[in-house]
Formats: sequence, structure tokens, C-alpha cells
Amino acid sequence: MKKSIESFANRLTRNVVFTVLVIMAIISVLVYIVATSGILGFSKAHFSDIMDKAKGDMAQIMGMVEVSADNIIDELCWHLATPELVLSTLQYELNVNRHIYGCGIGFVPDFYPQEGRWYEPYALNQNDGITMKIIGSQKHDYFHAEWYQKGLVTPEGVWSNPYLDQEGGETVLCTYARPIVMQPDGGIAGVFGADISLDGLSERILDLINRENEHSPFRKLEPKNPKNPIYCFIIGPDGDYIVHPDQDRILKTNFYDYAVGKKADKYRELGDAMRAGESGEMRVRIDGVESEAYYAQLHHSGWSMCIVVPVQRLLRPGYLFGDAILILILLGLLAVFYVCYRSIKRTSEPLIQLSESAREIAMGKFDTELPRIRTNDEIRLLRDSFDNMQTSLADYIEELKVTTAHNASLESELGVARSIQMSMLPMKWPAFPGRDDLDIYGCVSPAKAVGGDLYDFRIRDEKLFLCIGDVSGKGIPAALVMTVISSMFRTLSASEDSPERIMNAINSALSARNESLMFVTLFVGVLDLATGVLQYTNAGHNAPVVISGGNPRMLDVDANVPVGIMPDWVYSQQDTTIPANSVLFLYTDGLTEATRSDGQLFNEDRVLAQLSGQDDTLPVEQIITDMTEAVNQFVGDAEQSDDLTMLAIRTLKNE
Repeated sequence: MKKSIESFANRLTRNVVFTVLVIMAIISVLVYIVATSGILGFSKAHFSDIMDKAKGDMAQIMGMVEVSADNIIDELCWHLATPELVLSTLQYELNVNRHIYGCGIGFVPDFYPQEGRWYEPYALNQNDGITMKIIGSQKHDYFHAEWYQKGLVTPEGVWSNPYLDQEGGETVLCTYARPIVMQPDGGIAGVFGADISLDGLSERILDLINRENEHSPFRKLEPKNPKNPIYCFIIGPDGDYIVHPDQDRILKTNFYDYAVGKKADKYRELGDAMRAGESGEMRVRIDGVESEAYYAQLHHSGWSMCIVVPVQRLLRPGYLFGDAILILILLGLLAVFYVCYRSIKRTSEPLIQLSESAREIAMGKFDTELPRIRTNDEIRLLRDSFDNMQTSLADYIEELKVTTAHNASLESELGVARSIQMSMLPMKWPAFPGRDDLDIYGCVSPAKAVGGDLYDFRIRDEKLFLCIGDVSGKGIPAALVMTVISSMFRTLSASEDSPERIMNAINSALSARNESLMFVTLFVGVLDLATGVLQYTNAGHNAPVVISGGNPRMLDVDANVPVGIMPDWVYSQQDTTIPANSVLFLYTDGLTEATRSDGQLFNEDRVLAQLSGQDDTLPVEQIITDMTEAVNQFVGDAEQSDDLTMLAIRTLKNE
């Protein structure tokens, strides 16, 4: 054994010497390419990250404007009776929402007879305060403005194309427009417009690019005054420039006007990709400079943004860094060769001693005395490992027994937890045996022992209060949150009739102590059993299905955020009428996202197809049973990936 170890040490020394020399030759040739390629990839990833942040920043700005505009409209509706209150409201709201450049209302003709046919109050956000203007007139006929005409027919709000506003904002603006709908008659008082300045957007994007680029580890390797700087531009759906460092191009020229030279096809390909709403990066010559273009569509405006980085700016850090790395690696290889040679010689002697002891241990003698190793290296660690193995084997076997018993106990406790959770949900059918005007049935199938789906219902004052929800995540944490939501619904529905207020109260309570950052998609409804009117509020949950006369349709629901995320979010309330003998079918995303082994989802189309042609007299229990069988047949042997909950309600008469 001793001679074998010595022979092995000599062979290892020769092999190390030869290997180090070969590595030095290979690395000397390849390291430059690898280093430059790696830095290039890092730089491209850095600017791709800047593109994502710029896109997110733009989306945040436009999203904030949309949300603020919706809130301002709600406030304005309370003060439409008096023009003076409208002016003061505009001034106050613009002072609160400083991210809006300006806002105004284009009232319908003669809305205020005393103000004339054209009445357009406008509030402008300036450094020295809010300036109020009345800019509507026969000369400034806003009735023909794009933002007014689009906003008048788009209840959900729409962004206008950029335009030069010489009366109100006195600059190039883009307007988010929404009609002001009066209650309760539903008439339109006018169109509210919230403006953003394109000059401000351009400055914000350029500042973000410069600020993020300052964090690059290769910033010091770049030239201080580059001939070709990094910049950003934005084009509209037709390719017209909206934002560009060259002010003469904005709203005056088109992206395709500059498609010249031998690589014009590649340039046009970039323009086509941007207009198509695609995202990515492309090597293309722009304005005579070979550049890397990072592009992406912005929000839902139809605009597309592009960050242009000259290729030389990407390659320069790689060239300089590659040269430095090449020199360091050559020096490092020489040091590695020397250290390896010395380490092998020093290691061979302790290995001989340890090999003898290892042979005894291999024969099953775990109490064999191990040699003393005085060096603090890998051989010492190997010796200590053998020592630990000898002393801990018995403990490990004992711990294995304890672990096995503990796992068995845990399985039993999870079974009890599942039983307790199921007992909190309505599981007794028929749910209301004394009533002949209502047929209701529900089921829940957790993906794990316990889950986070819930449904609940109760009748009070001849109204059916119902809810269905899906807690983020699975297992015990989701089950605990599910218990809290179910308890709050039970408590609130005992005294509160409005699903909107129930939802707001649940969101406020859950957000206040949501340290685990869990959220819940939730649907709360109140069905008047006498009239069939369903009032409901949705918090990011799947839209229920109404089945009437064998024809299923998705219920129109607002896209509110799930509860537990934003404590100040105000949820909207909607209503509809459920005809007699119709079925309201509610479910969680465990139904539509049931996944087959090939990755296909059950999806909403299959849900609607399964519910089509249902007999009006078919019990709701049979509807859910048929849906369960359809899902099981679809997924086959695939493992259930999410909790699955369904609730079906049929109104049997409607006075």
C-alpha cells in the first residue's frame, strides 16, 4: 500500500506539470475571447435591465395617471352642479396629484347655459403653483379634438395620440381621457382629460438611463465624453417620433424616413418589430452608427420605446478587461503550478498513513484508531470525517427512528387539520331544506392535505350572501388565511348588506396585519331572492358563469386588485339580474388552470363548453359532479397542482 501511494504521488506530480503547461497554452489563446465575450454579455444584460426598468417606470407613470384620473372623476361627479366647485376641485386634485402635468374637462355643448356652448376649465401644474384657465371657445373648439372624441365613446378610458396644445399645457402632450357619467341617469356631462408632458417623459427616461448606467461596474472604463452617447426614443403606432433627443423629429418625422444605406432592411425590421408591440434587442445601424437597440412596448398605449447603445460602448470594457484578465491568468497559472507541486509532495506522506486506517474501517472495524494528522488541510478534514463517521453512525440510526415516528405523527395531525378545515365550510346538502326557491351545492378539493380555497353563504332578510376565494400559496399558511377570511365574511355579512363595504372591510383588516405578504382573490355577492338582483364586488377573482336557458356566459366583473395588497384600495360594486331557473356557477382558478401532463390547461373555453346545453331542471349538484368528471378525464394521471373549488346556485322562482 505504501509503495502504491508513493508511485501514485510521482505520477500525479508529472501529470500536474504537463496539465498546467497545456492549460497555460490553451488559456493564453482563449481567455481574451472568453473575457471579452463575457463582458459583452454582461453589458448587454445591464442595458437590457435598464430597458426593463425604463419600461416599468413609464408603465408606472401612465398607470398612476389612469388611477388618479379615475379618482378625480369620482370626486368631480359630486360637484357638477356648480362651475365654481368644479374649478376648485380641479385645482385641489391637481395639487394632490403632482405627477399629472395638467387636467381639464371638456363639457358637452351648453352644459352650463350661463357659460355658453364651449366650457373647458383647465388646471396647469407649474413650479409656482396651480394655474386655472378657461380655454374653451369657438376658436379653441375642443369638440373636434381627438382626446375629446375618443374619450366620449370610451367609458374605460383611452390615451390620445401626442399633440401640441397651445391653449392649455402650451407644450406637446398626451391625454388620458374618460367620460364623466352622471348618476343616476347615466348621462354624459363631458370628457375629463389628464395630461402628461412628452418633454417631461423624455427627461425622466434620460435621467433614469444615466442614473442606472452610473451603477455599472465598467463605468470608469467608458470614455468621459463619448462621440456617440446612449439615448432613447419613442415612436407611435404609425412610426411617428413621440420622444427623441432631436426635438426637430418629434411629431414631424417618421422612423422609416431614416431608413437609408446598405442596412436599411435591418432598420425597417426594427421599426416593424416595435410597431408590432414586440420586445427584445437587435443589432442595427441607426443614424450611421452600429448600435444595439433594446425595444419594448409601453403599457397599453400602443407606443414603443427603444434604448440605443453604440456597439463600441459595449465592446470597450470587454477589450480592456480581457487584456487585464489575460495577464493575471498567466501569472496565476505559474503560481498554481508551484503550489500544486509542493502540495502533492507534502500530501503523499499523510495519505500513506490514512490509507492503512481506511482499509481497516472498510472491513467493518469502526472503532479503528485513526492516525494523527498535524497539517490543517484536506487530509486533516478527511481524517476528521472518518472520525465523525465512526462516532455518529449509532446516533444517526437512532435519529432515523425518531424521524420516522415524527413523520407518522405529522401525517396524522394534517389529517385532523383537514377535517377541521372542511368542517368550517358549508358541507351539508341540501343547505336550506326548508326552502323550495333555492338549489345550492359546493365542493372543495385541496391540492395538499389542507388548502387555501374557500366558499361560504348564508341567508338573511331574504338575501343570499355568498363568497368564494383563493388564498395565494398552498398548505397550512394558506389554510390559516382562509380561516380568517371565512370568519370575517361571516361576521360582516351578519349586519352589512353591501358587498362593496364587506370587501373593503376585509381588505382593510387583512392588509393591516399581512406581514407574510399573502393575498386573496375574492368574489362577494348579495342575491335578492325575491327579485333575482345580484349585487357583487370582485377582487381579482375568476369571473363567475351565468347559465340561462342552457347558454352560459361570463359575468362582467371589474378588474380590482386582490385583498391584502393595497389597504387604501376602494372596490367597485356591480349588479345584474339572475333570471329564474338560471344557475350562477362560481369557481377558483384550480378549475381553469387544471394542467394535463403535456402542459395544456383546462381553460375557460372548456368550462363554457361543459356548461353549454344544461337542462334548466338539472340539479346543481349534478352540474358540479359533471364538471369534476370532465376535469379528471382531462388531466388524467397528472398531479393536482392547485386547490379546486366550485359553487353552483340555482334560483327556482323569481317573484
